[in-house]
Amino acid sequence: MSMNKKQNGIYAMQRRVYNFFTRNLELLSKLPLFPTLYSLLGTTIPQINALNEEQERDLSGVTKQKETLRGGAFKKVMNLQRRLLAFATFTNNEVLVKEISYTDTEMSHLTDNTFLSACWVIYHAAETNQVAAAEYEVTPELLKEVKAAIEAFGKVIDTPKEGQIGKSQTSGEMGDLIQDNQATLGKTDLLVDMLKDSQPKIYKEYYDTRKVVNRSGSLTVKALVTDAATNAPVVDAVVSFRLDGVLILEKTSAEAGRFNVKSMDEGNYVVTTTKMGYQTDVRDVVIVANELNSITIALKKTEAKKTNE
Repeated sequence: MSMNKKQNGIYAMQRRVYNFFTRNLELLSKLPLFPTLYSLLGTTIPQINALNEEQERDLSGVTKQKETLRGGAFKKVMNLQRRLLAFATFTNNEVLVKEISYTDTEMSHLTDNTFLSACWVIYHAAETNQVAAAEYEVTPELLKEVKAAIEAFGKVIDTPKEGQIGKSQTSGEMGDLIQDNQATLGKTDLLVDMLKDSQPKIYKEYYDTRKVVNRSGSLTVKALVTDAATNAPVVDAVVSFRLDGVLILEKTSAEAGRFNVKSMDEGNYVVTTTKMGYQTDVRDVVIVANELNSITIALKKTEAKKTNE
C-alpha cells in the first residue's frame, strides 16, 4: 500500500478490529451508540482502500506513458543521429562527430532529463546542418517528426511531479481517514470496557486485536511441508495464514516442500494447509516480530474410501 510503515500498521489493526466487530455484531450492537460507530468504520475503511487503489493506478499509468514516449523519441532521434553521424564522418567534421557521438546503450542508460537534453543536442545539430546533410536524408519532414517526439516526451517528464502532488494529497486524505478511525476506536474502547467483567473473553480478544503490530525487515517464517508417513517433502501444498479471521497471506510449497515469508505482522495465526490426496491441516501459529519462526507441517494422506461389493 502507498502508506508509510506506521500508517500501514495502524490501518491493518483497524481492519482487524472491524472484522472482529462484524463477527461479534449481535452482542456488541446492544452497547449504546455502537451501531453508529460500527457504521462509521464501515464507511471509512472502503474509502481508504479506494484512495490507495486510485493512487497506485494513476502513478502506474503515468509511468507507462512516459516509457512509451521515451521509446518513441529514442527510436526517432537515434535514426536521425545515424544519418547525421554518417554526414559528419564523411565530411571530416570532427567537431560535429564529437558533439553527437552517442551509442544506443549510452542513450538508453541516461536519466530522463539528461536523455532529453541529448535528444535536443542531436536535433539542433541536425537542424543546423540540414541543407548540407540533405544527401543523407536529413529532411525537413524527418526533423519535424523528431521534434514532435522529443516535445511529447518533454511534456510527460513533468507529469510525475504533478502525480507526486496528487499522491501527497491522496496520502493526506488517507491519513485523515485513518485518524478519524482512531478517534472512532477510542470511543469503542470505552464501550468495550463495559464488558470487562461480564464478557472477559470478548474484552481480551478486542484488546489483543487492537494492538498495532510492526513488520520485521528480515526473514520472518521458514516453513517445511512433509508427508507424515515418509517425511518426504510435499510440493504444491497451499498454506494460508489468517489473522482474526482475515486471510493475510497464502503460499505454495516449492520443490523441496519449503517456503519462506520475508515480512509478516506478528500475532496469533490460524494456518491451514491443503493438498489433494492429504487431510487438511489446521493449526495455531504464533508469529513473533524480529524472530525467525520455523514451522514444520506434516500432512497425513487421505484414507481411501472402501466400496461395498
